[in-house]
Amino acid sequence: MRRFGRVIRGQTPPIMKKPQQNASAGGQNYVRESRKWLKLTGNDQPGGACAAQSEDNMVNKVRVTIAGAPYAIATTDTENYITALAKKLDDDITKLLDGNANLSVTKAAVFCAMDYLDEYRKSAGSAENMRSQIQDYIADAAKAKLTSDKVKAENEVLKRENAALREQLAKLQK
Repeated sequence: MRRFGRVIRGQTPPIMKKPQQNASAGGQNYVRESRKWLKLTGNDQPGGACAAQSEDNMVNKVRVTIAGAPYAIATTDTENYITALAKKLDDDITKLLDGNANLSVTKAAVFCAMDYLDEYRKSAGSAENMRSQIQDYIADAAKAKLTSDKVKAENEVLKRENAALREQLAKLQK
């Protein structure tokens, strides 16, 4: 699933208009995102958020600065979330650059990307391991439920047999 739209360094993503607008559209502006046309609902002024709406999601344009360079990011995530991601990336790149004066911003970004990819892969492996363990626990619980049901059924049979034997014993003692 693609979460982020186009990122254009130093400028906002261009608004693409539908090549032919039909009369029912009423001359509205549209933005293209993931092979769907979205109707613009906000303004596209610098410094303002531009929102486009589809039936199931909103596309927000978020402006951030990373390593001194401005970026406009079109996304369906919230502005706070994207700003937090950008701040983390900016902090990590700055930390690397402060630690090594000979390192370029591009190389620092590559090192950050490698670190993030490593974290992602380890997290994905851990999540898969957890899923496997949960499936094992579910299978064990199902087996325990079957065993419990069998024991309950056997207990009911034994209770009936016990009641029948007590009845016979009571008849014999009379």
